[in-house]
Amino acid sequence: MINCQTLYYQLKINSFQPIIKREGEDLFINPTVKKWHEFFFQSYESTKPLALLLPCTSVKPYSRSATHRLVYSILKRKNLDNHVQVYSVSEPMLLVPREVEECYPFSSYEYSPKVMTVQEKDEFVELLRKPLAKIAKQHKVIVGVLPTHHYSIVDRASRKEGLKLYLMRYGKLAFRSISESIENLETKGKEINAINNT
Repeated sequence: MINCQTLYYQLKINSFQPIIKREGEDLFINPTVKKWHEFFFQSYESTKPLALLLPCTSVKPYSRSATHRLVYSILKRKNLDNHVQVYSVSEPMLLVPREVEECYPFSSYEYSPKVMTVQEKDEFVELLRKPLAKIAKQHKVIVGVLPTHHYSIVDRASRKEGLKLYLMRYGKLAFRSISESIENLETKGKEINAINNT
């Protein structure tokens, strides 16, 4: 299990300056961000059979957002914490596991999807392919509940990799969509005997 101190050591973090998207700057190649991408692909492992993809949030850390708090509450109530790995889909971080979302740099960056250019969205898709392919080998089922922007990015990346993910859009009824996606994940988990709540 990775924690903040281990992460800082692995990424050689010695500065905690906020990472903020500015016009003309490509945060996907920010040195700290690139170190995270490399670490995730080379070293990150999860043994949980199921995975849930959520969007990153403007609130940092994500655990302070209403949607993430709802997800964590439902997973705990259903005794699914030990079975479901939660990832946040993030520009520019790509995938952020729940365990490190309160660590730097994930707790201290700003990159609104509204300022992304078409080229940056294409870059996001291409970069996301590799980590999605990696987690597809670690989890038996991956369900995503995402707003339109993140849904489109994940859908494009997973299609290019030929991955089978179960994606759901949410909009004004985000709380209902979240509940339904967790029900869907729980059902699929039981179907493949990945979880047993009895």
